[in-house]
Amino acid sequence: MFALKGRPPETFRVAGTEYRLARVFKHDFWAATCLYERITVPAASGDILPRIVVKFGRQQAFAGVPLEWIGQWLADHEQAIYKSLAGVAGVPRWVGRLSPICYAIEYIDAPPLDHLETIPPGLFDRLRDVFDAIHARGVAYGDSNKKSHILVDAAGHPTVIDFQISLRLRDDWPWPLRNLARRIIAYLQGKDIYHLYKHKRRLAPAELTEAEERLSRKRSGLHILHRKLTKPYRSLRRTFLRKQHQDGKLQSPTADLEDHHQPEKETWRD
Repeated sequence: MFALKGRPPETFRVAGTEYRLARVFKHDFWAATCLYERITVPAASGDILPRIVVKFGRQQAFAGVPLEWIGQWLADHEQAIYKSLAGVAGVPRWVGRLSPICYAIEYIDAPPLDHLETIPPGLFDRLRDVFDAIHARGVAYGDSNKKSHILVDAAGHPTVIDFQISLRLRDDWPWPLRNLARRIIAYLQGKDIYHLYKHKRRLAPAELTEAEERLSRKRSGLHILHRKLTKPYRSLRRTFLRKQHQDGKLQSPTADLEDHHQPEKETWRD
């Protein structure tokens, strides 16, 4: 069920700098996302980051079907997204591709939104600026419903992470496909804003304007249908995985490095 057969490499060399595995943020079917800390500094250090996030795409086969190609495709996809968003404040910097299924980005030292006890004033206005900048590059984030994907630093500045399911407008597609993609991306960008103001309504209601209140409740027919179809599936899937985990049949190879505290949602891992 997990992307990797075992633990990620204990050390990694990036641009002549050696890093050591410190933590696993998340290890699921699609990927393992890990924190690496610098242990050597070359003589000409330049802009060498002390910590980086390394994401390993899927390597294992599933039910006898090789799936490493998915790991490579997802790495290609996210690399293209990061290239499109280069220089956008509130998006981690791209570090480099480390293998066909693996890449590294800048580590942001900040807790996720769902871990915060108090919400910094103006946070969601600043987050709107981040999403506006992402959208201006022709990208729909697509995962803003997850508070765990929004990091907030000590100064109250947000950073958006994990672009695995994001979509971008591509100029190399033929016109009919490009026109359809533009419509889909515009719809998903609208969902980004809907979820942003839904979070604001729930976490900072005193700052919500009337217009934002309306946007936070603007669900489309597709949105409602998606919830009706996916909610029962997620519940059944979580129940099945929890039973497998409790029976000892589903154990992450990186469990000792993972933090399973996920305040915003119930998890199958005890």
